[in-house]
Amino acid sequence: MTKLDKTDLDNIKLILKETKISNISNFKIKKGNYEIEISSPTLKQITEIGQKIEKQSENKNKTKLDELINEENIVKSPMVGVAYLSADPNSPPFVKTGQHVKAGDTLLLIEAMKTFNEVKAPKSGVIKKIVALNSQPVEYGDNLIIFE
Repeated sequence: MTKLDKTDLDNIKLILKETKISNISNFKIKKGNYEIEISSPTLKQITEIGQKIEKQSENKNKTKLDELINEENIVKSPMVGVAYLSADPNSPPFVKTGQHVKAGDTLLLIEAMKTFNEVKAPKSGVIKKIVALNSQPVEYGDNLIIFE
């Protein structure tokens, strides 16, 4: 077996240094009776792995949310606009988390084209979570409030 000399070691160090900044995914060095093979995942492989992990995480989270929240218990935005949780900045919010509301109670306002539209409770129940943020834009179909 041929021994590595200082030049070989310097070359290997240089290659290792260069692979950190280049897109080389693997290489092999042969000298006499020895060979060195270095492999690293390519950017494409890393991206694919990251996407798989992200999809698995999303699927698990979505499954957990679907189990916990029934679609009938979600109040969605009927339009595009700006959500307001109270009638004016000095007024208390229409509803709070944990509050019991009756069907037809005003939950919040959505301002669209300088017109304020009331979003009313579709059924009686307890407010589990207020998803909409005060004075923030909402899109059609966005979750606003979740009932228990």
